[in-house]
Amino acid sequence: MVVEPLTDNETRFRTLEEVRLARPTGADLKLRVVSMFPHKSRLVIQFEGIDSIEGAETLRNAELRIPMASLPGLPEGSYYHHELRGLDVRVESGASIGKVSELWETGATPVLIIHNEQGRETLLPLVDAFIIEVNVKGGFMRVKAAGTVSS
Repeated sequence: MVVEPLTDNETRFRTLEEVRLARPTGADLKLRVVSMFPHKSRLVIQFEGIDSIEGAETLRNAELRIPMASLPGLPEGSYYHHELRGLDVRVESGASIGKVSELWETGATPVLIIHNEQGRETLLPLVDAFIIEVNVKGGFMRVKAAGTVSS
């Protein structure tokens, strides 16, 4: 299978033994890694029991998830995508503008996609100029209100 990693540290895959695949159908599947090698900007992974192209096709568009225990610690101020999803985004006054529903990788600066209860979408670049505080354990992040960013 060809996997597009969503990380800037592909070395973490070298010792990976087991993964979970979240399929678009909603069914999860645990798989053991048999072998892996980098190819261009992707990884080619062979899983135990998936021995044909047809077998691999059944896993197309699945999201590969690594066990939490296998994730290395990150430096201060860095976060995994899954840690940011669901955080309540608040401006300096404490008012909520919504929850992080997704992180959009643009190739340069990641962008938070935030949705409020009415479904209104807000896009916020994930840069220090906008972010005041990220409190993963508290379930929120504080950001500068529009028009208040200073350089």
